[in-house]
Amino acid sequence: MEECMVSVFCTTYNHKKYISRCLDSLANQKTPFFYEIIVRDDASTDGTSDIVREYAERYPDKVIPFIQPENLYQRGLSHISYEKMFRMSRGKYIAICEGDDFWMDENKLRKQVDFMESHPDYSLCGHAAYYATEDGSLLTDRFFRLSKGSGELTTEEIISSWTMATCSLLYRKSSRTDIIIPFLGKCINGDFAQMVYFSLKGKVYYSDELMGAYRLCSSGSISQKLRTDSAYLQKRRLEFVEMLDRIDDYTRGKYADALKKRKTGVLFDLYLNLGDAENVRKYKEALRTAGFKTRMRYYLCVYFHPLFSFIDKTYHRIKNK
Repeated sequence: MEECMVSVFCTTYNHKKYISRCLDSLANQKTPFFYEIIVRDDASTDGTSDIVREYAERYPDKVIPFIQPENLYQRGLSHISYEKMFRMSRGKYIAICEGDDFWMDENKLRKQVDFMESHPDYSLCGHAAYYATEDGSLLTDRFFRLSKGSGELTTEEIISSWTMATCSLLYRKSSRTDIIIPFLGKCINGDFAQMVYFSLKGKVYYSDELMGAYRLCSSGSISQKLRTDSAYLQKRRLEFVEMLDRIDDYTRGKYADALKKRKTGVLFDLYLNLGDAENVRKYKEALRTAGFKTRMRYYLCVYFHPLFSFIDKTYHRIKNK
């Protein structure tokens, strides 16, 4: 059996409108090495599973379907299927692309593997990405990228913000000594947890090359629910804050300052989005680095709350339309 250099993890659920573009971009990579694509479908109900099976028939030497009979995410058991997926994988490296995202460069895997092979002290690499609308059109006015250019990312930089899109990540499998990241807990932000985790296991590299596309608010996505369900937003953001506390414990306070700053920023944004004037005051320290628009929203929320509520509701009603 040919040695497998990369295992691509593609997780999908009710992505019928998106999965073909995703799998085409994964299957059409030009590489001098063998790679496999493990597609984990979490019991989709819209026909996504059938499309995954079709691709497995079309690329029998490359696409491996992992169709779950029941939805484990809804039962809080995603870790079970992930463990199985990880143990199935044969690659020296693991690349990630969720079913509603896609790759833009047919040489993406080759470029990333070339870098990792020549830099054995790196555990993870990623790159810049386009933002795409739900129909797959690329935005031209903003991108998922850093302003610093290509280079090493420190743990503090990763903690401070969402540095790289999930669809850009590729890591060294041997660096992952824990299949389930110890500090993840119930938090849904596994991509952020992975970036922090691998920064503790080795170096992390960011390439300022646009090689993937992150689809904004695809139908049924978590990002869409975060925008439309305030109770869900609060639950998930507080779980993220709890994970930051676990990272602090895991690292024995080594990154306490960066974690505290990120925690303050997350809670400030949460309560400002909820229009919670009482709580947002507690985290106004975040105003020091906030932009003009955020500062105006804060002052409206705290000092002119009725007006803030009216403007905020009107804005979201128009935006959702």
